[in-house]
Amino acid sequence: MSLEKIIFYSLFLFTECWFSYAQALDSSNIESQVNLKSSDTTQVSLNEPKVIIKDSLTTTIDSIPPISKQNSLVYPPPYRDWRRLGYTSTMYIGTTVIAFGILWVMPESTTNWDKKQMKEKGMLWKWKENVKAGPVWDKDNWVLNWITHPYCGGIYYMTARTSGFTVVESFAYSTIMSTLFWEYGIESFAEIPSKQDLIITPVIGSVIGEGFFYAKKSILKHDKKVLKSKFLGITSLFLMDPFNTILDGFGYKDRVKTQMNVAPVGVNQFSKAPIWGVSFSARF
Repeated sequence: MSLEKIIFYSLFLFTECWFSYAQALDSSNIESQVNLKSSDTTQVSLNEPKVIIKDSLTTTIDSIPPISKQNSLVYPPPYRDWRRLGYTSTMYIGTTVIAFGILWVMPESTTNWDKKQMKEKGMLWKWKENVKAGPVWDKDNWVLNWITHPYCGGIYYMTARTSGFTVVESFAYSTIMSTLFWEYGIESFAEIPSKQDLIITPVIGSVIGEGFFYAKKSILKHDKKVLKSKFLGITSLFLMDPFNTILDGFGYKDRVKTQMNVAPVGVNQFSKAPIWGVSFSARF
C-alpha cells in the first residue's frame, strides 16, 4: 500500500473514531440527566411542580431552571466576530505563503509546475498567462484534488464558522478564499486555475467543515477531551480549526459585552402576575 493511501485511510479512521466518540458522549450525558436521583428528603424535577415541606411551611415551586456548567469559551459565538475573522484570515495568509514555498521545493511531478518558465519570464507574467488560460481540468495527484483541497475548504469554512458566521456566510467565505485568494491568486503564479478545485474546495470543503463544527462543539463541551485525553482533544481541535485554536491558545478575548434591561424576573404565586426587575449581564 502506498504512503498516500496510508495517510488517507488513517485520517478517515481518525475522523470516524472521534466523531463516534463525541456522539456517544452526548448520549451518555443525556441519559445521566434523565436518571438524576433525588436526595433523601427532596426531589427536584425540571418539568413538574413539587412541594417541599420544611418546618411546617409549604412552598410551591412552579419551575426550576436547569443547572448547566458553562464553558469559559462560548462556542459558537452569539454574534459575528469580525475582529477574530480578521486575525485568523491574516494568519491564514501568512501560512499560505509558507505553503507556497513548500510546494515550490516539491518535485514538478507532484505539483505540475513549470518552474523553468516561471524563472525565465517572471512570476507576474506567468500569473497573467495562467489567469487568461483558465480554468481547465487539471491532472494533479488525486491526494491534492480529493484530500488536500477539500480539507483546506473545511479550514476556510471553520475560520468563518467559529467566528460566529452562519452556514451560508461561511460557505461564501470558503468560496471567496478558495477562488480569489488561492486559485486565481497564489496558485495562479504557478499553474492555470483548476475547474475541479473551484468546485471541490468550497462545496465538499464546506460539508466537511460543518462536520468539523459539530465535532468541535462536542469536544469543547467535554473539556477539550477525546477518549478522556486532553492531548487528543486539542490535537483534534487543531486539525479541524487550526487558526482559531492557535488564537484561543494565545488567550484571545472578545470585547466585553454588557446589557441592562427591565424584564420579568419571576411570577407571583397567588395572582400569577409577573414580577418585574432589572436584568444585567456582562460577557467577557
